[in-house]
Amino acid sequence: MFSANDIATLIVSPEHVETFSLTDWNELVFILRKEKMLARFYDILERAQLATCVPPEALRHFINARIVSRKQNELAKKEAAELSRALGNMADFVVFLKGVAYSVTDNAASLGRVYSDIDLLVPKETLVNVEQYLAVVGWKRKALEDYDEMYYRKWAHEIPPMQHGSRGTVLDIHHNLVPIISGRGIDTRAFVDEYSATHDGVSVLTESAMFFHSAIHLLFNEDMSSAFRDMTDLYLLSYSQPQEFYLDVLEITEKHGFKKECILAFHLLSIHFNIKLPLSVETSVNEELKNISICELKLLKRLTLPKHPLLADGELLFNQWLGEIRGHWMKMPLFVLTYHITIKSCRTIIQSIFGKHVFLKSDRDRL
Repeated sequence: MFSANDIATLIVSPEHVETFSLTDWNELVFILRKEKMLARFYDILERAQLATCVPPEALRHFINARIVSRKQNELAKKEAAELSRALGNMADFVVFLKGVAYSVTDNAASLGRVYSDIDLLVPKETLVNVEQYLAVVGWKRKALEDYDEMYYRKWAHEIPPMQHGSRGTVLDIHHNLVPIISGRGIDTRAFVDEYSATHDGVSVLTESAMFFHSAIHLLFNEDMSSAFRDMTDLYLLSYSQPQEFYLDVLEITEKHGFKKECILAFHLLSIHFNIKLPLSVETSVNEELKNISICELKLLKRLTLPKHPLLADGELLFNQWLGEIRGHWMKMPLFVLTYHITIKSCRTIIQSIFGKHVFLKSDRDRL
């Protein structure tokens, strides 16, 4: 039986698969599928010239996952190019984030990457024009409860997701990197001016800024369901980088905050994937860790590893619940968090009685 650490070790040292039994491969497929990592791990095996170790019974699962991953990557590039052309005249910047940005730049983090939506960043003052234009050309807002609609509009760092009517692509349009209600929103324009770059007409963040944003997305968040996949993003973004890369990340934190999140990312990379940090960065990490509780470190260490019942250390639902509390606590002041939990709890009870559509806005209301 695998442990969560065993799966992390395979990312760095895939040669361990040479001793796997058919039972091992069967369990590995189940675990990696849940972590959205089938395609990525198969690409890692191929890069290490170990793909021939995969038995036929498991191979079809890896091949199918890779086909889906590569198709998503190509579609994402096309969507990014089209959206850049369409929105470029109405927004000072249109910057693509996370998975799409990895694909556009052919970054190592695009290796076997799968994702369900496209993330882009635009100035807050252009949101109305951007949303109205997209609605005209075939993008529709996904149906949301009225409270969730308010949450997005008033407190979040993005507007409600939009989905293309024919292609099915989901679009998340951001105006900041973190929710406004947290009080920690950054100066988006200054950040983009300094840390964006253009590839084939599509704007993305520089590699160090990609790492900065990915660390925030992972560690300033309540949803840790894809945390292991996101940790491997950070690993692939950083494992072959020179010392200057790590120093650049710390420099960004000095200007825009979130040093704790980036320090935690460095720490977890060194634990899970044996990343060797430059001495000066390691010193900064060790100093910052003194200000973080041992309980929080232990919780994040476990949440950023795979979570599956087949693992010896299990899925640990209690830890996931603690992670949700931690994430909400960071994002919301206490009075807002109390109000939010109360409203969501009451609505859940009402939906259990009258049906889940009771709070959905009608199509007419969403026009």
